[in-house]
Formats: sequence, structure tokens, C-alpha cells
Amino acid sequence: MTKQFAMIVGWVLIIVGILNFFLSPIKLLPAHGVFHIVAGLLGVVLTKSHKGYTMWVGVIGVLLAVIGFAGVQNILGLIDLPVLFNYVHAILGVAGLLVYFGARGEKMMPAGGGTMPPGGGMGTSA
Repeated sequence: MTKQFAMIVGWVLIIVGILNFFLSPIKLLPAHGVFHIVAGLLGVVLTKSHKGYTMWVGVIGVLLAVIGFAGVQNILGLIDLPVLFNYVHAILGVAGLLVYFGARGEKMMPAGGGTMPPGGGMGTSA
């Protein structure tokens, strides 16, 4: 589930970042658009680290929403936070954390498929 989340969010971030340079309703600071593109590429390229990516999307999304709702509308002149985007960041952040924590509960399967031995493969003590 985290892999699909990372791919979908990654492509959406790439598209939003690119559209930032061409469509006026999405107009963000250029650095903010570049940040979206880079963050999106990480989601698409880092297929082995999709759980970590999902967690960080959640953490950064919630953090940006909290900062934006606190009234900060510009971070270091690089990232602007219009009020509407606070809601988008909040939804994305919560979704990322829900997917991440939901995936943590999935049982690990051994590399060859099959089932785990009793005790989770850790051996038993006499």
C-alpha cells in the first residue's frame, strides 16, 4: 500500500510542480514548484524506500499545515502557504501517516513466499 501511495503522490507532486510554471491559479514561488518536483521524483524513484517516503510525506504535510494554520504564509521566502494549501497539506499529511502506520501492521513474509514458522522465525528456547 505504501508503494502505491508513494507512486501516486509522487506523480501528483511532479505534475503540480510543473504546472506551477505554466498555470496562474497554482502560481507558487519557483522554489516551491521545484520542491514539489524533487519530492515527487523521490516518491517515483525510491521504490525500495516507499515506507520511509510515505512517513515523511505525512510528517512534512502535517508540519506545513500546522505552520500555515498558525498564520505563517511564507517560509524563508522559498515556500508560500496560501490558506487553501494548508488544508491540502493537512489532508495529504494525515493520509500519509495513516498509510504508513497501517502498513506497519502488515505481517512480513519470508523472502521465498511461504509462511512464517511459529515464533516468527526467531527460534525457540528450551
